[in-house]
Amino acid sequence: MRSYRSLIVSTAPVAADRPVTVAEAKEHLRVVDYTDDDTYIGTLIDAATRWCEDYCERTFQDCAYTVAFDDFYKLRIELPRPPVRLNSSAASATVTISYVDTGGTTQTLVWAQSGTQQFRLDKDHTPGLVYPLYLQTWPSARLDDKAVQITYLAGYGSVASVPVAAKHAIKMLVGHWYAQREPVVVGTSAADVPLSVAALLEPLKWKQYA
Repeated sequence: MRSYRSLIVSTAPVAADRPVTVAEAKEHLRVVDYTDDDTYIGTLIDAATRWCEDYCERTFQDCAYTVAFDDFYKLRIELPRPPVRLNSSAASATVTISYVDTGGTTQTLVWAQSGTQQFRLDKDHTPGLVYPLYLQTWPSARLDDKAVQITYLAGYGSVASVPVAAKHAIKMLVGHWYAQREPVVVGTSAADVPLSVAALLEPLKWKQYA
């Protein structure tokens, strides 16, 4: 069950971190020597990546999220869209929790990979978890709309670390959309996203391991 109030992308992914490059997609499409559609293929990669991430509830292309809750609703709080990523730079290796205390003042807790750690973080759990320090509890927060907000970086950190099945599913989806550019093809029966794409992604759904 997803208990968060909202999940937004606070720092958007960049093209340089695409799990599949335009060159790789063109090789899959067999249009290596054709350049007119390069920009279009790039947009298809972005759309296919988002679709695959949504299907798996994972993050393949690095970005920062802010997830909001109405309070500290349980001891161990899940961080959606794993994996949590910490190992690129000091800025990326920080998780922050902003909350409104019972007096209405906004407070901030920080977990830094090499610094202050005001709560515990399990980045290797799927999904990632945050929970209080040993023998401590969460501070008192007033029950209010999005009173608790957690900001963190997610993604695999490098193209090489993205699961092969995910990259192949993205390429297959790009190929499907590149060949079929309209929502309906006259003279053929309607079909959903190719089942092979879903089959590749099914083992990556994090809900199977939570």
